[in-house]
This record gives sequence, C-alpha cells and structure tokens, in this order.
Amino acid sequence: MPLPSSPSRPRRSPARLLAVALLAGGALLAPTAPLSTASPAGATPDKPVEVAAPTPDSPVSNRLVPAVRGEAARAAAGPVVSEGVRKPGESRPTAGSTTAARSADTTTITPWSGSLHVVWGAFPTVSSIGAQATHTVNPGISIPSGNPDVVYAPTLVPSGKTCIEVTTFYWQGGNGVGAWDWCAASPGFAAVAWIDSSFLSTYTTSFQGLPAYEVLDVQTNAVTNSWTAYLYNYTTSTWDALFTSADTAKLSETHGGWSMFEVYTEYNSATGEGYYCTETYGTQYHAANLKIKVGSTWSSLTTSNSTVTPPGSLNSTDFGCYGLSFTLQTANSHWQVTH
Repeated sequence: MPLPSSPSRPRRSPARLLAVALLAGGALLAPTAPLSTASPAGATPDKPVEVAAPTPDSPVSNRLVPAVRGEAARAAAGPVVSEGVRKPGESRPTAGSTTAARSADTTTITPWSGSLHVVWGAFPTVSSIGAQATHTVNPGISIPSGNPDVVYAPTLVPSGKTCIEVTTFYWQGGNGVGAWDWCAASPGFAAVAWIDSSFLSTYTTSFQGLPAYEVLDVQTNAVTNSWTAYLYNYTTSTWDALFTSADTAKLSETHGGWSMFEVYTEYNSATGEGYYCTETYGTQYHAANLKIKVGSTWSSLTTSNSTVTPPGSLNSTDFGCYGLSFTLQTANSHWQVTH
C-alpha cells in the first residue's frame, strides 16, 4: 500500500504523498436518512460493548459510511506521488526479503537508508469472491508531524479479482479506515473514514478488550465484477457501504489475496530503530474471524486454504523495531501483532 493523507493537515512529507483516486465503477446509493447517533447500551467511544459478530448475510442498509470521497478527497490529499506500489498478484516483500541491510544478531538493528517495507500475515491460496474480518483499531496512536512512517494494520484484499483493499492506517496525517481502489485509472484511496469518536461509537465493538470494526468486501455482480466494501453499523445492525468499484478485466486474476500487518518505516538514528516504533509501543493489532467466499460458500481461513507469510518464527528486528511479537491465535483465521 502507498501512504495515506489527511484532509485536515498540510502535506509534510513531499517524498511520499497520498494517492487518492476518484470514485470508479458502480456508484453507491446516496443515503436517504442520517446515520443514527445512538450507541449500544453501555458503550462509549473508548470502551465499546462486545456484541456478536455479524454474518455476511446480515442486512445491508442504504447508508454510506461517513467518509471523505471523490473530488473532495483528491483535493484534500494532493497529487499522486506514491512510489513502490504493488498491484494485487505481484510479489510482496516479506520480513526476510527487504533490501535494507540488517545484522544477523537479533539484539541489534543495523541502520538502513530509504524505506524499509515489510509485511506479515495470512494469504489465501484460492481465488475468492468475498472476505470478512474483524479488525482492531488503536485510536490512541499519535504519530507526530515529521515522522515519515506508516503502519497498515490490518489491511485486507479478498483475491486478485477484487477492486477494493480495505485498510486501517496510522501515520502523521491521522488514523483512518480507507478503501483503496485498484480498479481506478490511477489507483488510490477513494474513501477514507477517520477513526474519531463518531466512528468508534457507530462502527466498533469490543474485541479482546480493544475497539474493533467488522469489514465485508464482496463481489456484488459477477458479470460486471462489481465489488462493495461494507462496515458493520452497530447502532442499526446493518452493513453500511464504504465504497463500490467494478472492472471486468480483473476477472482474469485468479490468485488469492491477503490479510496482513504492513509497515513502511525509515531509520531513526536517535532511537536506533524505525520511526514508528516509539509511537506504537504497547499496542496490539488483530485480524480475526477471517473468512473468504468461494462460490456460494463462506469458509474460515485455515492451513488448507491459506498460508502464513513468512512462515515460522520472525525477528522483531526484521521490522525495524525492538519488541514486536507475531502470534497466530487460530491458524490461519486470527493473527495478532503485539508491540
């Protein structure tokens, strides 16, 4: 993923600016009523109440998730200047394949130059037409101006056929949940919902003590290859649309997708590790209840329909940080990264 951008702040990192694409493909329905502002009983923005996870067949509303979209998002984000973007299906970096020089001694981190790009997560090995997942959020993360890093965690793509990647991102411009449109002429973020008190009270519940949103990214028309990404609205018990896009050319891409922890980081000589490490100590990232749809059947990710990349144990220093740990709570439908 390339870097996100905030509509409320000026551009501060000219080397890596957000690419924001116009809405492409099928248009979303305009909301006919405002979103409810009521919260589940006992819920607060910082402490949502845990409720049962929705199913892919839970009701779909005619509402849109409140987000920055289209021309307004493009104007707020600035020009397309993102480098190193990899399309679905192209090789992704792993914790062992970066070009940055690092010592074999896991107790030290050798300085590197440029951006270190590393990932870890679950990768479906079958081509699906939908995915659902529970994604935790960390609203307390505050990455200061001048920090060039970005953390995408979790970030979800069902398969090569999809037009939409849904990602939770943290960087100096703010924390958000975004829909990245891979079917646009110039791929980029087409919708960004900021993780504020309204988002937390409407779209999150509690998962293992953390606020978490439910995402559904599904093909809605097999002929036009139209996809819609939804977030579950816990105040109305319905799926609200975040973004829709379509492209028949993607139907030929039969590879699987990903659910992963992804980092772009640069070396901070003052701390001896990546810039993002200081601001993310004490955090957890979860992607849980991972399901994919093949044909008409929804199935959890398992060792038979997905792989974990890279396999085996990881060194925290591969991610430019001290103290990261990587856990599969359930293989392969629930991964956790703890810092």
